[in-house]
Amino acid sequence: MIYLISGKQNIRLKSQMKSIVKKSLGEIDAINFVKHDASYTLVQEIVDEANYLPLGYDHKAVVVDNPYFLLKEKGRNKIESDQNYQELIDYINHPDEGCDLIFLVNTSDSDIDKKSEVYQVIEKNGQIIALSEPKDNEWHQVVAHYFKEKWPNVTIDNDAIQELARRTEGDYASLFNNGSKLALYTDHIRFDDVTLMVTRPLEENSFLLFNYLIDNKNIEAVSLYRDLKSSNVEPVTLISMIANQFRLLNRVSYLNKKRYDNDQIAQELNINPIRAKILRKNSMVISQKAINQTLEDLYQLDLNIKSGLVDRFYSFELFLINFKRN
Repeated sequence: MIYLISGKQNIRLKSQMKSIVKKSLGEIDAINFVKHDASYTLVQEIVDEANYLPLGYDHKAVVVDNPYFLLKEKGRNKIESDQNYQELIDYINHPDEGCDLIFLVNTSDSDIDKKSEVYQVIEKNGQIIALSEPKDNEWHQVVAHYFKEKWPNVTIDNDAIQELARRTEGDYASLFNNGSKLALYTDHIRFDDVTLMVTRPLEENSFLLFNYLIDNKNIEAVSLYRDLKSSNVEPVTLISMIANQFRLLNRVSYLNKKRYDNDQIAQELNINPIRAKILRKNSMVISQKAINQTLEDLYQLDLNIKSGLVDRFYSFELFLINFKRN
């Protein structure tokens, strides 16, 4: 059987692939299960592998990672000139019944070149599985289902589910990693356990860092940064995110001076009305001079760090300590 599995989260691709392989093979070993990276392996070599059934086995699985030739944006690949796609097309039209050939495409279904001949023969002779992303209002159900299936002996409170859903934000890898950590920590997961064991999303932490600066809470900003540093968050990442916040604040400040209200600002900048309200309030406690100076300081800091002129950790912490809103 031929399969094409696509999705933006690698952990889900592998889970779907393992489910197919386990069903068809039962016991998996290094002989009946083979993986190839299509960025380095010619398609004709993959076909040779699919046609070869080891002695003593009646079924095998061949998994193809990174099949770049199925994408709209293929990029450059050094093996492209040696590819024999006709051989692959001929195989897919007449596949070996003793082999499952599985293509894993780590991107959304919309990025696949559905006009390509390889895709069309897969669609005609095999099975296309597009793993859609869960909607925001569905993610807490995914979290609850994860614990029910993976950790049936662990109890998790509803508010803990909601908080874990908020902190993992549709990221299956984050859910699996943090879910396992919580389940090993306690057999009854409460809200406080989640806040203790699971870090906030990086974007949320960048908002909090920005708000600390606006509120003149430099000590709290430094403390939060040190926590993020221990989680291997790079200063240049935070610089970029904070700079974006100050650029947005600059635009809100301009519109506020033009007497735009919260709803008008939200509509003009295409942001949440609540966020517009908070930023409009922030624009009233920080001077325009401070906004301009902060943007200049962040630009120079980013440049100095990337040029290797300053220590990235010390210099960013110094920026947080010295920040002034007036």
